[in-house]
Amino acid sequence: MDNRHATITLNLIQGLGPARIQQLLSVFGDARSILEADIDALKRVHGIGPKIAESIASWRENTDADKEMELAERAGVSLVLQEDDNYPPLLREIADPPLCLYVRGDRQALAQTDTSLAIVGSRRTTFYGTRTAEHLSSSIARTGWSVVSGLATGIDATAQESALTAGGTTIAVLGSGLNRIYPQENIDLARRIQDQGGALVSEFPMQFPPDRRSFPMRNRIISGLTRGTLVVQAGDKSGSLITANMALEQGRQVFAVPGQIDTPQARGCNQLIKEGAKLVEHAGDILEEIREFHPADTNAPDENIGQSEKIAPEQEESEQKKNFTKLHLSELEDKIVNVVYENGQIDIDTLIATLDAPSSKILTTVVGLEMKQVLRQLPGRRVAAINNSVLA
Repeated sequence: MDNRHATITLNLIQGLGPARIQQLLSVFGDARSILEADIDALKRVHGIGPKIAESIASWRENTDADKEMELAERAGVSLVLQEDDNYPPLLREIADPPLCLYVRGDRQALAQTDTSLAIVGSRRTTFYGTRTAEHLSSSIARTGWSVVSGLATGIDATAQESALTAGGTTIAVLGSGLNRIYPQENIDLARRIQDQGGALVSEFPMQFPPDRRSFPMRNRIISGLTRGTLVVQAGDKSGSLITANMALEQGRQVFAVPGQIDTPQARGCNQLIKEGAKLVEHAGDILEEIREFHPADTNAPDENIGQSEKIAPEQEESEQKKNFTKLHLSELEDKIVNVVYENGQIDIDTLIATLDAPSSKILTTVVGLEMKQVLRQLPGRRVAAINNSVLA
């Protein structure tokens, strides 16, 4: 048995959570050595009692990795192990990464989660929560970042629907096996996620049914895949707070949308903000925080550019135009860039009055252009072109 086969077998053994698996790996080194260990050696591992040791030792009678791999293949599901090149890099960094991931859809979407944001929230949402999730998810998707969530009814599904509508990519992390999509009312959404270049992901075997323990386990994957977690709306006992806490434990950023103090669905978010989560009113707030914590990734503009050396106006104009043409901009993005470029800088209200498009769409597009490092927002509700940027 090679280690790949052993890893899939180990993942099939019931009662082994991620913490126990990590403990076993720290003692035996790899999955194959765990399966080859005798029961007495297994019992000596901290956290592995007689019952779990017996389950591991009897893996030949209770698991069938060949059957599982055949079932996955028939369903169009790929198995991505920690040893594989396309295992998500951010997920490798958490304390208890999944042994393997079942992936239906585009595996490349999984490899690109270095630029992704988790958006989660209450199943029982309000109009305010739904509208806010739609707006923020659309804004994030238009920047080219992927949206990660849990396919659950409420904020999760709204965020993923909105990402698709905006032409973006989204990844759904399930608390069940990929042959047991839950909730079933979102099966159509799951199909569209795959069709638009996204993916469905689970660490559980193909036929694993959802249960109360599996959802907190999947939440660590939602937060672990991403740069940060945005909680749009959550009650004081919402599972979304588990995701936020896991993000903090993983060293990731947490964002929260404030809500009315007399709304039960706002209590969790308001508490997160009290505890230090970044308050979010629009997608630019997320951009600001990402720039602060990941300056190398975002190439934030240098405020002193242009002061140390003088560039002839005609040369600067030529360079800027050349840089702008390297981007694949939408029609509205192109119009906004041209207006801002012609004016050097312009206030938002004038920009809205100049263009024939809904103000909400213009504001969202401006945020997207800022995240693409084409524009930057200035004090006084003004925007300016980022000079001398390499915008390829």
